Amino acid sequence: MRTLYKLLTISLFLSLAACADRVEVPPAHVGKILTKNGYKPETVPPSKFRLDMCLFYCDKLVTLATADFGHMEKFKLFMPKDQLNMNFDVRMTAAINRQMIDNIFDRIPPLNDNISVKHVYDTYAQPVIRDVVRRVVAKYSINEIASSREALSRELFAEVSQALEGTPIAIKRLGLADVQFPKVITEAKERAAERRELIEQEKAQFEIQKIQMERDLEREKMNRAIAREKAIGQKEVNDLLAKSVTDKYLAYRTLEVLDKMAESDNKVFLPVEALGTIGLQQAVFSSQVKQVARKGR
Repeated sequence: MRTLYKLLTISLFLSLAACADRVEVPPAHVGKILTKNGYKPETVPPSKFRLDMCLFYCDKLVTLATADFGHMEKFKLFMPKDQLNMNFDVRMTAAINRQMIDNIFDRIPPLNDNISVKHVYDTYAQPVIRDVVRRVVAKYSINEIASSREALSRELFAEVSQALEGTPIAIKRLGLADVQFPKVITEAKERAAERRELIEQEKAQFEIQKIQMERDLEREKMNRAIAREKAIGQKEVNDLLAKSVTDKYLAYRTLEVLDKMAESDNKVFLPVEALGTIGLQQAVFSSQVKQVARKGR
């Protein structure tokens, strides 16, 4: 009898030990032990351990991720100031508010012994974020958004963070992304950009032409200066010649010619008065030149 009792005791002990599962709270998670009467009050940090032995009802470990997570919300919003639809994304980094962990375990049912962060986000944060983003963005025109995206992202972060205070979700970063402006706005901006590009090209061409014209002007100034200097030099030569070739100089040259003619065998005698005429003087010089040429032959 005692042997049978011992065998039953050992069998019961082994069966109870078999129910004491080995469990783990992974890194960046917290856990709570769910009993038949609800969760135990203490939160279990990342660790490995065995649950208590049980006979009819076994405890369970329920985990919840506490790591930061990224999320994106897509929007198609009617812009009242422009009477146009605009598509854009809001990207964020969020995390579980550790002060609200007990509330999450009390209010969100687990699935496969885990409370999904997405379930928490969809329940507490998504409706608030979508409402705040629509309200803030709708205040602005599309052009204002295009020129002040960083300022608008900062405003959205502040408004959403304030709206989520006291909820299980805390926002760490948030901003606009992938803004898709209406086609009519995009085409208008492209045309404006093309006009600006043409204006810049015209300005550049004008500067090139201006430089070329300034270069041509400097060249013309230089040519005029050279011509002016040449004219001044020629005038100085002419003035010098005019001052040097006087009546006395011409009379002296005439006497030199007559003196040479007197030494020649071919002599022509003319009245002295005729020697003063210009025609005779020219003839004298021409005759003398011809004689010199014949002798050279």
